Amino acid sequence: IGPRACLLGLLALLVAGQCSYSPEPDQQLTLPPGWVSLGRADPEEELSLTFALKQQNVDRLSELVQAVSDPDSPRYGACRDR
Repeated sequence: IGPRACLLGLLALLVAGQCSYSPEPDQQLTLPPGWVSLGRADPEEELSLTFALKQQNVDRLSELVQAVSDPDSPRYGACRDR
């Protein structure tokens, strides 16, 4: 499996709701200098987002995606690297 497929597999797990992210209660939203908040987007509006990530530990990512995707693995379905 290539790095792109591994990353897509991991993202699919996250999108499927198997893992969730909740900010810490004391986290505050801060905007970079010069940015302006326009408020929340209309829930009916379709947004397109692009993320660029530096690839690192691609071999480890591949192993992790394989482990959580293989029904015979004890890590099957797990969403955190423990």
